[in-house]
Amino acid sequence: MERDDTAVEVNVNFTSEEINNNIEIIEVKYQTTYTEDTHYLLIETKLKSSTWSLQGIPNSSARITVRATYLYGSRGGVRSGQFISEMGGELNYSRRSVKLTNGSVMIDGSMRGLHVGTYLFHKIVSWAKQFDPSFTVVPISVISGDADGENKDRRNKLYTNSGIRFIWEGAEGMGGQSDPTLKISELIPYANWPNITRNHGLSALDNIWRDFSTLKEKSRGLRASKRYYRREYETIRARLRAIAGFLNFPGYIFCILLGLAIGRALGWYQGF
Repeated sequence: MERDDTAVEVNVNFTSEEINNNIEIIEVKYQTTYTEDTHYLLIETKLKSSTWSLQGIPNSSARITVRATYLYGSRGGVRSGQFISEMGGELNYSRRSVKLTNGSVMIDGSMRGLHVGTYLFHKIVSWAKQFDPSFTVVPISVISGDADGENKDRRNKLYTNSGIRFIWEGAEGMGGQSDPTLKISELIPYANWPNITRNHGLSALDNIWRDFSTLKEKSRGLRASKRYYRREYETIRARLRAIAGFLNFPGYIFCILLGLAIGRALGWYQGF
């Protein structure tokens, strides 16, 4: 038997890898009957793409991650640094497909109904539109457990406004999967967020710094007040001790005289 020493050569050539990070601050307003609340969110967008060739056949992949973090607000209820949402997408060139989610499209309950989800999802769809229009969109699954109350309409509008059509299982609008034949060419970068503006001047950071400085001043004032009231407390306590001692002095004399009188009556003491 002869051994075949023929080597199989696999030619892999990595061409490039690019990572791009971008941050912005958005101002989100919520109008009620009596007040207007203002919130500031930090939006981080990370893009990563790689290109290579296998046996001379070009290939590529790309990803996008969009993350929202709460910065500052006119009213309480949400703490600074609180995670609000993270969405993502991925291109698979070899499969000629693109994903528009990273597993879930969720917004923290404190920010629901304020178009934050629309703002973030628009970035994902706009990113996907740069690729081959004939690529398919990986089906998106939704469950009936998320279709309660107003959340059902918000969720479905988020997708349908972006050109995503669903094949429902059971009752319409409850649970199902997006059409597996959907193409990138059919996606719509739906941009409608009347209550959201990009904070180009970064005034949110100025507000945060101003409030931080005010809190520092208040903190210093409270510490000074604490020291003042502690001194006053110690002074008042010392005075009360002195007064108590003075008031008790006649009692001490009376007790001594009473003890001597009892001792004399019992014959223990004959001094007076």
